[in-house]
Amino acid sequence: MWRNAITTITTCFLLGTTFTHWIADHNVLWRSPLTPAALEQSIRYYALVGSGAPVLGWVYLGVGLASSLAALTKLVTGWRGQSGEVLFDGASLLLITSVAYNQATEVFPTLAAIPSPLPANLTEHEMFGPLATAVRDLANDNIITAVMLTGVMFLQAGRYAASRSGENDGPEMMPDTAPSSATSSLVPSPAMTPKPLNERHATPFRELTEAEAMELALLENNSKRTPRRSTRRK
Repeated sequence: MWRNAITTITTCFLLGTTFTHWIADHNVLWRSPLTPAALEQSIRYYALVGSGAPVLGWVYLGVGLASSLAALTKLVTGWRGQSGEVLFDGASLLLITSVAYNQATEVFPTLAAIPSPLPANLTEHEMFGPLATAVRDLANDNIITAVMLTGVMFLQAGRYAASRSGENDGPEMMPDTAPSSATSSLVPSPAMTPKPLNERHATPFRELTEAEAMELALLENNSKRTPRRSTRRK
């Protein structure tokens, strides 16, 4: 269960960091008409991101590695039959691996290629065209990353729902078998049928109950009356 929590938390973190780039990506993807000023704003944003502290990249890498290891160990545990949903875990690991590959081969090299500091009059510089293409590629990569991370979240939610439904299936089957056992206990068996008092073995060192005393007195009265009736008939 803790591995699922690690996968979910790390995926939320990665998805949140991807959404922060929306302030620059919407200038490239959704603004119409696309102006040089909007492209310059996106280029300067990614130049600032690429020239940030190296520790931020290591944090991003560590979070992605933790998510991958949690999904991998959960997949191995489920494959061995020690609980787990192999379908959800395998699909989550595939998406996380795809995100890592996209970041390593597309995003990081593109960020490293953006120079910092940038020229003052960027729109008239010869680097403006290649840099505009670079920020378009980054915006597309961020959309792909967000979609894949959202897929991981849906897979984890589906896995949780499947495990909950599996736990609830067990108790729901108990009422089907309970009536049969209850009705069978009501049917008297030969071993449970009480014997008459005169056929029971003696049980010393035990006081008679009121019902047993009344039954014994009734038997004694019947035994006394039977000889008298037989003598009268003679």
